[in-house]
Amino acid sequence: MNILTYRSGKIENGTPKDLKTEDELISAAKSLLDRAFKSHHSYYGLCSTSCQVYDTAWVAMVSKTTDNVKQWLFPECFHYLLKTQAADGSWGRLPTTQTAGVLDTASALLALLSHAREPLQILDVSPDELGLRIQHGVASLKRQLAIWNDVEETNHIGVELIVPALLSMLEKELGVSSFEFPCRDILDKMHEEKLSHFDLEKVYGKPSSVLHSLEAFLGKIDFDRLSNHLYRGSMMASPSSTAAYLIGATKWDDEAEDYLRHVMRDGAGHGDGGISGTFPTTHFECSWVLATLLKGGFTVKQIDGDALRGLSTILADALRDEKGVIGFAPHTADVDDTAKALLALSLVNQPVSPDIMIKVFEAKDHFTTFGSERDPSLTSNLHVLLSLLKQPKLSQYHPQILKTTLFICQRWWGSDHHVKDKWNLSHLYPTMLLVEAFTDVLHLVDGGKLSGLFDENLKCKVGLSVFQAVLRIVLNQDDDGAWGGYREQTCYAILALAQARHVCFFTHMVDKLQSCIDHGVSWLKSRRLHSQDLTWTSKTAYEVGFVAEAYKLAALQSAGLEVPAATVGHSLTSAVPSSDLEQYIRLVRKTALFSSLDDWELRASIIESSFFVPLLQAQRVEIYPRDNIKIEEDRYLSIIPFTWVGCNNRSRAFASNRWLYDMMYLSLLGYQTDEYMEAVAGPVFGDISLLHHTIDKIIDNTRLNSAGTNGSVRNGNGHQHESPNIRQVEGTLTRFTNSVLKHKDVLRSSSCDQDTLRQEFRTFMHAHATQLEDNSRFSKQDSGDVFSSPEQSYFQWVNGTGGSHVACAYSFAFSNCLISANLLQGKDTFPSVTQKYLISSVMRHATNMCRMYNDFGSIARDNAERNVNSIHFPEFTLCNGMSQSLDERKKRLSQIATYEQACLNRALEALERQSQDDAGDCRGLKEVRKLKIVKLFCDVTDLYDQLYVIKDLSSNMK
Repeated sequence: MNILTYRSGKIENGTPKDLKTEDELISAAKSLLDRAFKSHHSYYGLCSTSCQVYDTAWVAMVSKTTDNVKQWLFPECFHYLLKTQAADGSWGRLPTTQTAGVLDTASALLALLSHAREPLQILDVSPDELGLRIQHGVASLKRQLAIWNDVEETNHIGVELIVPALLSMLEKELGVSSFEFPCRDILDKMHEEKLSHFDLEKVYGKPSSVLHSLEAFLGKIDFDRLSNHLYRGSMMASPSSTAAYLIGATKWDDEAEDYLRHVMRDGAGHGDGGISGTFPTTHFECSWVLATLLKGGFTVKQIDGDALRGLSTILADALRDEKGVIGFAPHTADVDDTAKALLALSLVNQPVSPDIMIKVFEAKDHFTTFGSERDPSLTSNLHVLLSLLKQPKLSQYHPQILKTTLFICQRWWGSDHHVKDKWNLSHLYPTMLLVEAFTDVLHLVDGGKLSGLFDENLKCKVGLSVFQAVLRIVLNQDDDGAWGGYREQTCYAILALAQARHVCFFTHMVDKLQSCIDHGVSWLKSRRLHSQDLTWTSKTAYEVGFVAEAYKLAALQSAGLEVPAATVGHSLTSAVPSSDLEQYIRLVRKTALFSSLDDWELRASIIESSFFVPLLQAQRVEIYPRDNIKIEEDRYLSIIPFTWVGCNNRSRAFASNRWLYDMMYLSLLGYQTDEYMEAVAGPVFGDISLLHHTIDKIIDNTRLNSAGTNGSVRNGNGHQHESPNIRQVEGTLTRFTNSVLKHKDVLRSSSCDQDTLRQEFRTFMHAHATQLEDNSRFSKQDSGDVFSSPEQSYFQWVNGTGGSHVACAYSFAFSNCLISANLLQGKDTFPSVTQKYLISSVMRHATNMCRMYNDFGSIARDNAERNVNSIHFPEFTLCNGMSQSLDERKKRLSQIATYEQACLNRALEALERQSQDDAGDCRGLKEVRKLKIVKLFCDVTDLYDQLYVIKDLSSNMK
């Protein structure tokens, strides 16, 4: 087993502290394979998973009566719980997951209560000490439950079944009515939903996932009828479930007892009472160790030997004996372990057909991890894709390769902040797999082996996914060279970056990649002791010793490999920024937001933006026709993606591509609407009052006609009086309105957020019509640059028509709808009246700023085209009776805009404080993400404001 051992006063963990040469790395890899193979037990299998409090607690509660004498069967486990209780009374609390702490503390507390009620043969712990420990444990559990906010996002197995059962047992033991905590209702709903999918009567027949968590069903099922499900003494390789079986059954089972004794003696605890959370993990460890080493740069020739062949044989025999599909342990079939075993065997030149895997696990649009599951797994589909890409008869599996690639792209596209998966707490694990898989995909695309399979849109998204995955790893590296301070996660990052050196998209930053790799390797080598990285998830969280060692060796090996000139991805033209984007680098460099950014980082955001440009171009004329319209070329299209991508990367917000692209498209529509209303709608209608009326009809009609319409809007009497040109304009404006108000995610948002969007959109459209009237009056003035007939003061105008004329406010409201739909499951983005008021204040100040800076940069164009600009208002012409020059007017406008910026910042601060106050101790990641995206939107608005000052981005009327 790969655990810490003491020799000659030094602590070792199987891997030398500082491996410098390739020969040393090869020797260490062969040593790992040899130790893993020798650790394999002919009956119980292989397991190097770390001890878990949760399973230890359940094993500690197993008692046995022999000759009418009842005793605790594993007193070592009870003493292990005493040793591992923290000073604050808790067990197992981790910075990466609150749920693990709740599970560990609740289960350990239940075990102590059981021993307090019946000490039996354990006499060396006084009732007073045990009572004090229980008191501290209860207090800790209550504190943890009071701030538990990741219950909905948790990826721990069976939490919705186990926690309610544990709490019920604790309530009974403690004699209390109920544990009350903020997310109790959410947990209870999850519990009811999960139970609704189970027919507990069926558990006695065909094996199901219930067998892995039998402790949740104590007192609810007949445990005596489950003995047929034991395999070599265990219930689905779960010590806690096996312990529950012994607790719940009336007939003793010696095989189950022998299994638990083996786990305690030969597991990671080595007899000290600690119990592994899963045992065995034979197939998981064999396939992961082999595949990790060989994908990480070791060759079969370098590490060949009895151990490599022995571990390969274990996998090949398992696939044969279990008819083509295997799991982490015998008789626990899943697609992850099957796919990883197929990959490992392909890498050792012993390919096995994936046909049975495909038959068992392929679903309509993805691969399932098990036969049935609540939600699909990203990493499962990545493992499937990696295994298929190594098949010798690749063309046979084109449909499955396309299916998994589409699914992976879709999951990456929709992931907010960090991509998340079921089986690993670190986002870096699925990120690493994505880089590996899509680099292989791009290599095959370049070579024509997937020719015709992917359209340009999908190839673009594959390239974008790889680029973002790698860039975000680089941007998130800690100053000391690690990622999060965790060893295994740092290895994931290094392996992804090492793979990225082969991709031509990163040519401009290859030195940066190597620097990050070298820094990470230095950090790895500086770790004198092996500190556990509990990154894998089951019921709680654990590390797999041999697998962790394999990742370290693979990271070190891959980091030192010589890399030829990067060519992978050369067939993707979208990866090459256009000349327009190149020239924008110089423009963006002049802004305050990006002036201090490193060149490589700025260029990286430009390249990332280039992947969005063709996607945006494909939708360029979906709403507004541009042929035969008297406007210049839409130069802004190529810069729009950067404004969102650049700010996203700069702030490390990492909003989802789904959100980014929708906002890019809305930005494009904002420019196009401005052009269309001025060049087409205004002249066609002539009578602007009719245009106002038409706008109201179109917007009102979206409520009445859920199917939408792309044609003209009918008058109330059913007759069409409009000319063909007016009908065409109405059709265009209807398409625009539907694209905003009937966007699929908007329709999934809260009714309150939808109402706000509808109001802001209506105001925006009417402001355009009103601006046409203002422009008409201004253009009819004989001369001069002062608007002589305004109907409002400048303050009223900029807080009304002037500000609403820019797309900022309704775009902000649109963004809030996306947050409601995709982050908050359709709840109000801003739930209290105070938050609603403050976000309205944020929106207004951002809108006013946008108008002011837009006007600041477009004075020359507005003068030429006779468009009303802020500085045309009479208030700007005089100060203390003195006439103001153009420069003086611009200075005054800048002063007012600076004031609006200060108001915006104060409103944002107040919104953040209020959000924290309203959420209380249960403020979770969703609240943090909501505000991060609001701030990102404000950053983008600020960038546009700064760009307007430097350069007018709009198209001129011809």
